[in-house]
Amino acid sequence: MATSPSSQEQSSDKDAIIAALRAETQKLHEMVFKLAARIEHGESFETTYAASKSASKSRHYNEIPDQGMSANHVAAIIDDVHLCDFNPKLNTSSYVNVTSEPEERAVAVIGAEINIADASVYPASIELHNKAVNMIASLWHAPEPKNGDDYCGAGTVGSTEACLLAGLALKFRWRKWYAERHGLSEIEVLAVRPNLVISSAFQAAWEKLFRYFDVEAKVVKPSLVKGKMAVDAKALVSLCDEKTIAVVGILGNHYNGNYDPIWDIDAQIETLNATKGWQIGIHVDAASGGFIAPFQEMSGKGTAGAFDFRLPNVLSISASGHKFGESICGTGWVVFRQRENLAEHIAVTVTYLGGSSDSMTLNFSRPASGPYVRKYCAHLLYLFTGQV
Repeated sequence: MATSPSSQEQSSDKDAIIAALRAETQKLHEMVFKLAARIEHGESFETTYAASKSASKSRHYNEIPDQGMSANHVAAIIDDVHLCDFNPKLNTSSYVNVTSEPEERAVAVIGAEINIADASVYPASIELHNKAVNMIASLWHAPEPKNGDDYCGAGTVGSTEACLLAGLALKFRWRKWYAERHGLSEIEVLAVRPNLVISSAFQAAWEKLFRYFDVEAKVVKPSLVKGKMAVDAKALVSLCDEKTIAVVGILGNHYNGNYDPIWDIDAQIETLNATKGWQIGIHVDAASGGFIAPFQEMSGKGTAGAFDFRLPNVLSISASGHKFGESICGTGWVVFRQRENLAEHIAVTVTYLGGSSDSMTLNFSRPASGPYVRKYCAHLLYLFTGQV
């Protein structure tokens, strides 16, 4: 005969059943909660952000939320945040352009959808970028490239990246020369720390170069009384030695906009190189004056001498593309005198995207908004007559 279960066994079965029911009930509660949240979430898409329950919740998201919001709600949140900034049109402290035409904004949106890193997919955008570089190089009197090629340069995120690219190219050029001069191997020359000579009125970009790329800064303080914040050419060049990768002339400092005498610096460098057998070049940091000085010259109110590639020792020039009525996008440009033993040191050939192209920027992926807007605004819309 079958024996009846003991009271202990019956109690154990009851506990198991209760536990199972509780777990199932919890699952049902969670399911109902999720369904209710989804219904509420779906309904929120049908109303404005201010009328939705999302508006009563904290916007200080430090973690990815469980559920997304509608596009118009997210845009409303960002717009509210933007309202807490100062009015861009009242920004008079950083030289940037803060007004734009509807067409300019439309062009920027087109460029935002294009990753200009992929030359095989976006060849027309690459060509537009190269034409923008050609226009700038021609404006700065760069020597015509061989075999009808494009001028050597790149559009950058801002003038900081342009300065860093120029500094790297000059550093690698110097390293090759120094190793050959002293019979050092590629490994041995890495132990030699180079320097760069510059006015103390330099912008933050050069502080990044000194710290990030291990370059010693040799700094000359300009005189406000004697030079109106323009550096003295002799004092600048006097700090050079055979470990100097370049001398930087600032075409428009951040204090009063005055230009360093690039023409005098070039003459001093020419004499120094001839005397010492060195090969020091000049980089012109034209963040503020690169698109002003040429037109001052055309209007008959230019500098006392040449400031660009007409000077034989100027190897590279950088400029901002978002100042003085230019692009609203953060853009910059760097142009090199030539590719050989200069720009080639920072050119990286990329082949894995379907074609072969050179990348000459610190970052690989980047939107085409800068070149698009720059081409539209400063080069085609304003033209020479508009700038002069």
